[in-house]
Amino acid sequence: MDVTTQIIRHVLNSRAETIPEKAIERAKLSILDTIACAIGGSNDPIAHLARDLGSLSGGKPECTVWVSGDKLPSSLAALVNATTARALDFDETDEICVNGCHASSYDVPPALALAERDRSITGRELLTAVATAIDLHVRLARSVTTYSSNTGRDNMVSVWGATAVSTKLLRLDEEKTRNAFGIAYAHAAGEYQMYEEGAHTVALQQGLRARSGIESALSAMVGLNGPREPFFGKYGFYKAFEPEFDLNMLMDKLGCDYVNASMGFKPWPSCKCNHFGIEGLLQLRAKHNFAGDDIVSLELGLNQRAESLVGQPHDQKWNPKDPVVARYSLPYVISVAAQHGRVAIGDFRPEALQDAAVRRIMAVTKVEVDPEIDRTHGQYGNSPTTVKVRLKSGAEHFIRVDKPFGHPENPASLIDGIRKLRDCSETSMLPFSEKQIGLIGDFIGDLDKQPSLTPLFGLLVGGK
Repeated sequence: MDVTTQIIRHVLNSRAETIPEKAIERAKLSILDTIACAIGGSNDPIAHLARDLGSLSGGKPECTVWVSGDKLPSSLAALVNATTARALDFDETDEICVNGCHASSYDVPPALALAERDRSITGRELLTAVATAIDLHVRLARSVTTYSSNTGRDNMVSVWGATAVSTKLLRLDEEKTRNAFGIAYAHAAGEYQMYEEGAHTVALQQGLRARSGIESALSAMVGLNGPREPFFGKYGFYKAFEPEFDLNMLMDKLGCDYVNASMGFKPWPSCKCNHFGIEGLLQLRAKHNFAGDDIVSLELGLNQRAESLVGQPHDQKWNPKDPVVARYSLPYVISVAAQHGRVAIGDFRPEALQDAAVRRIMAVTKVEVDPEIDRTHGQYGNSPTTVKVRLKSGAEHFIRVDKPFGHPENPASLIDGIRKLRDCSETSMLPFSEKQIGLIGDFIGDLDKQPSLTPLFGLLVGGK
């Protein structure tokens, strides 16, 4: 059996009873986390622009735009919600992919849009589709062994995660699912220039691929076809774009080991590369009881790949003028953590970027490549990080963090997800009551028992 057929049958044949319980439970957290990030990001300028785009496009009012309550066609609702969920760079990601993988914010919004479109979809069916799609999405991303920072191609595989969740929830047969995957190849895109320039497409690209997944599946449903070998055909994805790949990362234990269970949770709204340093600084701050004013210098060491993303170019990272750039600036977030003892959504508002106390710490912060970490962990996009703090008293404190909170070996729970949802609601465009937040958490906690998703969609609208 060829690889494409194995992938398609895996998507078609996955069932809740055959998926490990850990993967089903982790899918609940992925859904809750995506909703939390969208609520928290709903007042971000990128989210406002995404809603403007949705309203310009119009169409059948069938699915909810989270927070605002606007109604759009399923593919456009997925575009807006996925973009909003990514706006703060607060959404979960995979720890192993060399280029990262924000699978949940690509795959959960189309899943929920289709569950609202078809109210016969149960919570158990939704969880099965989400676990399966994120598993495939992450496997495809892990199979890519070349660095986006070298090639300029970034997460082109993402369209197939959104397509997988869409074909499963639309209940397509094998032939139409194969066509949907082929059609999705025409939608595949991903570029790295957005990170270089701190462009809105860092978030918008998630929305575009979420929309593409639904549209690919709907195109196949009405009878359009696509290439039958989108992955390994003569001009398929791996030959045309990623000829250096690891097939084992894609296929090993497919259908048995669901790698969606190893997604990394983000406790702070910034690039995952920054989390190792943030955790280290906060641990030192708590243990040794110093404040931002006590700091004479900060030195951070990490691998070259991470340093190039969150430490370069130097003039931008030490003088962030835009929230997108600030979220990818290690000197900025570490200085915020040092000064305030936390990193929160409000720390990326334009006025917060000018905080004089934070800027003072930034000026005495160094970010360098640690030769030992680069030797042992140089292939990873997220790097262990050393933090050394020198204080006015002359004291020096040091720590190395390899597995910060949220790492799959230091995992978050659904309770942590509810706490994050509550925190994110504080920056929502429209208010959410404590009762409403509790009901969302309870509903998703019991998602495998829900006969329909219909009650959830009203809970996702603020201002009630």
